[in-house]
Amino acid sequence: MNDEKPAPLADFLTGVAWLVLAIAIMIGAWQMDRLERLAAAIYTAPGLVPGLLGVAIALMSVILLVRAARAGALAHMRLPKFKIADHWRLIAAIVLGLGFAIGLVGHGPPFRVAAAIYIAAAVFVFQFPDRRREGTLARGAAFAIVFGLIFGFAIHYLFQDLFLVRLP
Repeated sequence: MNDEKPAPLADFLTGVAWLVLAIAIMIGAWQMDRLERLAAAIYTAPGLVPGLLGVAIALMSVILLVRAARAGALAHMRLPKFKIADHWRLIAAIVLGLGFAIGLVGHGPPFRVAAAIYIAAAVFVFQFPDRRREGTLARGAAFAIVFGLIFGFAIHYLFQDLFLVRLP
């Protein structure tokens, strides 16, 4: 069992990230329609539960921030050096995820095709270093495309036909 505790600076930065997310959730919840024109009670408003969850996340993040500050996070406030080469997978995941959510879903191809493109791209990107080293890039691309098609259509079927969720 590992008894190491996270560094106070890591807790502090994590607290900041959670607080930003909580504020975004609360803003989104506040902007949701309250269905006043339907004379709906306030406790049935669609944004109530997300708003309360945002408040809870904000409270927990403030507790984390205070704990990290007491542990000395602000005394040694030197941010670690960020090397893109060391974090390329994280950056690729963010770019692919945002590309899927912002660029593909609801803005062109049907969901099953958008999901297939996203999955194929993700598989190819994350296998790329190993495939290049082994000299199997063409095989890796074919695998990624087949994998993307199978699971893009499977995800669509699962949600659309089994869970009855309307997809864009």
